[in-house]
Amino acid sequence: MVKDSSTLPFEVTYSHSAGSKSKTTSMKRLVVLLKPENVDSIISTSTLRALGLESTIYDVKGSGKEKERVSSGRGVGTTDLAYTTRKVVATVVNSDNVNDVVDRMKKALGVGSGAVVMISAVDDLVRL
Repeated sequence: MVKDSSTLPFEVTYSHSAGSKSKTTSMKRLVVLLKPENVDSIISTSTLRALGLESTIYDVKGSGKEKERVSSGRGVGTTDLAYTTRKVVATVVNSDNVNDVVDRMKKALGVGSGAVVMISAVDDLVRL
């Protein structure tokens, strides 16, 4: 077991190999799928930064019910893209703080943002 010396707001002990019982009990990974214009409100001082959480941001494309329209030329034509662009913000929190973090995200985004929060358990952390 190796103790982490990073500045995370919770204590993490990594193992040297997968499945060797690292101390990640009661940790959750939060993944938020949202529109690109809403990323700043999630990362801002009222949500993740205020709690001292670090995050990773991904650019993703997907297809679904929503269509994204793009104007071309001098505004004469518009086309529907086959995909929509979204951002994914991922972070790891203690399971005791999950509800607080999700509530802060709801306040920051407001009603009707279309964001989705996916919560999964963190079984093990291995430092490479």
